[in-house]
Amino acid sequence: MPTIVLVTTRPVRAADVAKRAGVSVTTVSFVFGGKARGNVSAATQERILQVADELGYRPNKLAQSLRHSRTHTIALLTDGIASSPFAGRLLAAAEQRASELGQALLLRDTHFRSERDQEALDDFASRRVDAVVYATMGLQRLVDLPTTPLPLVLANCFQEPARHPSAIPDEVAVGQAAARLLTSTGHRHIVMLSGPGRPGHGTRVVDVAAARRARGFRAGLRSTGVARAAGEVRVCGWTIGDGYRGAVAVLTADGDRLAAASDRPTSIFAVNDRVATGALLAALRLGVRVPHELSIVGVDDQEELADQTVPALTTYRLPHEALGTWAVDTALDMITRRRRTAADPAVDAPRLFPFELIERDTVAPPPAT
Repeated sequence: MPTIVLVTTRPVRAADVAKRAGVSVTTVSFVFGGKARGNVSAATQERILQVADELGYRPNKLAQSLRHSRTHTIALLTDGIASSPFAGRLLAAAEQRASELGQALLLRDTHFRSERDQEALDDFASRRVDAVVYATMGLQRLVDLPTTPLPLVLANCFQEPARHPSAIPDEVAVGQAAARLLTSTGHRHIVMLSGPGRPGHGTRVVDVAAARRARGFRAGLRSTGVARAAGEVRVCGWTIGDGYRGAVAVLTADGDRLAAASDRPTSIFAVNDRVATGALLAALRLGVRVPHELSIVGVDDQEELADQTVPALTTYRLPHEALGTWAVDTALDMITRRRRTAADPAVDAPRLFPFELIERDTVAPPPAT
């Protein structure tokens, strides 16, 4: 009768990872316990994560939770990011960063119903998540926000005065950058197609992105020495249709007949990529060649849109990846420091993240006159 030998393989332990990586067990614990920041160099973190992946190491989350009274879970509460095509890069970056740091990400979307915020925060507390990231699809100033005993981080939104750590895109700077880009290319007759101020979604938020981009646009024109009359801000809306109607209004003499070249702008700065796309369609209908007769710049670098137009849209990419990564890192820092989120006058003003210029095919020097 053949002899049957049962071979068992013990789970890979932190000590195995430490030995292979040439570090201490404590260092491995720092990396997988969310304490690497300030304690372990980026290069060492990368080496440990690579070795752990090679060995198939998986930390015992239950044991860690019992030992440290932590669940290694961060909740991400959004107004509509998870259910819309906008700002998805923020969610993806937050999820990737949490995974790299051995944290689970619990997602909840309120579908723009702000009355659900308190219910969601209470549910997170009952589930004993370690911290909450509150992120909005568009830049929002939060007039009010439900309370929670959990550490709370704000991404793409902020409060005045600041009560929680927050990070937002530098909307004023992108307006300035667009003005400088177009004037440095030679344009002197520039129109910004802006969005109207709006209360946002629900009763507790105010959308401020358009106003800040317009303020930056005007400041950018002043800083270049171009007469303010050369830069005009027209409020049209936020959609492709709004951009189309807004562009037709500034390019025609009567809404139908193309204005003389000397009477129409040579460039348009659009408040977002949808408005910029509408302006492209208007130019096509009117026979205005882009970028030879009209340059167009957008904002967002919206996926499945900005790089698909013909010509492809020159635009400024929102820093959503940086916001998502920052939010998770900051939440873990708060957890480590055991900070709570009651009113704290020491909380800094929102951190500003820059936009990135994505140069494609819709900007060129103006036609010779």
